[in-house]
Amino acid sequence: MSNRVYLCCTDFSTPPAEGDWHAFGERSGTEYEAAYCIPLYWLCLFGAEDIRLARTQAEDDEEARDYAYLVCARQAGLARLQARAAALQGPLGPERHALYLEWMARIGQESFSHVLVRTEELDAMDEEGQFQQELRTALMDLDVACNTVIVTGELVISPALANLASFPNPPELQHYDAFVLAGAANSSERWPTPFAPVLQQRAAEHPSSPWWKFW
Repeated sequence: MSNRVYLCCTDFSTPPAEGDWHAFGERSGTEYEAAYCIPLYWLCLFGAEDIRLARTQAEDDEEARDYAYLVCARQAGLARLQARAAALQGPLGPERHALYLEWMARIGQESFSHVLVRTEELDAMDEEGQFQQELRTALMDLDVACNTVIVTGELVISPALANLASFPNPPELQHYDAFVLAGAANSSERWPTPFAPVLQQRAAEHPSSPWWKFW
């Protein structure tokens, strides 16, 4: 299994059923994709109350099971992004916070009623119900972190949140590339643009001395 996760703004409030994919495509905006995780900027759209359950279809070698997914009203998700923007500014740093604002603008420009994250493949990696609990814990931890960072000055990334967002080194948010934070658009437009490597940035700021200089 490829273990992909997909986000889009859509007029659907549930994942599309087998015969709904054509209608789903016509009533949805830009699709974003991530692998093995739900990116932080996606999570910032949601609260724990936005977790829903859907039923998989039985396969020859697998029984049907419930899986957790995320859905919220687009305007509610946009409001949550806006509310969390100031809290994330310091921990993200200027470049990554600018990407956050860009993500917020992209969601704001969509015309569809809901934001839907399809997580069937991610849920299938665990026993039934386990991913739902991990998702709930991570979203509750994110809410606490955003509420306390303004007071403490530190964004505390819990183990559950770090695992879901695929952060191997949670305190170093300013070192993560754009696709880790925001996923990638499945469109002819390449978005987001990767950040310049840190070493290249430092080299540009401090050019090396010519070969004939010995000091």
